[in-house]
Amino acid sequence: MIQGGKIMKNKTTLILGAVFIILVVIFLITSYKPPEVSRGATSLFEGVKPVIDKIEINRGTRGSVVLEKKNSLWYITSPFEYKASDVSVEQTITGLLNIQVDGVISNRKEAQDKFNVSDSTGVAFKVYSAGKPVLDVILGKYTVDLTHTYARMANSNDISLWRGLFGRQVDKEADDWRDKTIYSFNPDDILNIKITKGSTVREAALVDTTWVYKENGQEKPVDQSRIKQAIQLIATMNCDTFAEEEDIPRAADNKPDTQVTFTVRNGDNHTYIVWTPGEKDNGRYLVRKEDGDVLFRFYRYRGNRIILNYEDIKPI
Repeated sequence: MIQGGKIMKNKTTLILGAVFIILVVIFLITSYKPPEVSRGATSLFEGVKPVIDKIEINRGTRGSVVLEKKNSLWYITSPFEYKASDVSVEQTITGLLNIQVDGVISNRKEAQDKFNVSDSTGVAFKVYSAGKPVLDVILGKYTVDLTHTYARMANSNDISLWRGLFGRQVDKEADDWRDKTIYSFNPDDILNIKITKGSTVREAALVDTTWVYKENGQEKPVDQSRIKQAIQLIATMNCDTFAEEEDIPRAADNKPDTQVTFTVRNGDNHTYIVWTPGEKDNGRYLVRKEDGDVLFRFYRYRGNRIILNYEDIKPI
C-alpha cells in the first residue's frame, strides 16, 4: 500500500507540474497581447487619403533619410542626392495609406522605452503632402507574434498598435532606398558587346538573329539561350548593392582590369569598367560607368555574367 501511495503521489505531482507549466505558457502568451486590441481596427487615414510627396526618416544615431518627389520621380535629397527606387518608395506609401490601427495599449510615458517609441529609441517618421505635414509618428518595435508595429504620434503619449510590420519598411539605410538601376535598355536593342581584359579581347555580335562570339578573333560556340540571358542582364543592369567604405581603397589604388563596351541599335556606345575580385575580395566585383562617379558592387555569380564570362555562355 505504501508503494502504491508513492506512485499516486508522484503522478499527482507530475500532473500538477504539467498544469503549472500550461498556466505559465498561457500567461506569457496573453500578457503579450494587450486587451485593448479587441476594440476593433480603424484606418490610419480616414476619408480621402493624402497625396504624399515628401518623407523624412530619422533613425537617431543610425542616420536619417529624406525622400522627395520631383516631376513624378522620387529622389533621396539627404544625406546625399541620388535617384530613389520608385518601387520601394511607392510600396512604402501604399503600405502606409492602408495601415489599420488596432487600438491604444498604453498612454504611460514610462512605457515608451519598453516599446521603443520614445524620442530616443524609436524611428521618427514624418510625411508631407503639398508642403504640409500629414503624419508625424514614432515607430517602435514589433509585437512578439510579428503581427503589429508599436507606434506613437509625436504629439501624444498614446502607444498604438499598427497592423503589420510597417516599421521594417522604413527602418533602412540610405543606400537601401537608392535606385540600383545602372542601365535600362531593351535587350533586343543591343547589337554588339566588346570585353577587353589585358591582351584578351572578346566580342559578341548579333548577326541576323544569332549571336556570334569570338576571342582574339577566333570564333567559339555559344549557347544562344545562355548568351541571351547574359545580354538581358547587361541591358537591364542593376547592382547588388553600392560600394562601401572598404571598397573605395581598392578602386582608388588599382586600375580596373576589364572594360566592357556595348553598342545599341541607334549607334550609341556605352562603357563600364570592372575591378575583378582577387583572393581577398570575397567575390566582390566593383563596377563604374566610364563617365560616372558612382561605384557599384556585384557578387560573383552576377559579376561573372556582366563581363560575359565564356564559362557562363558556352554550350552545356
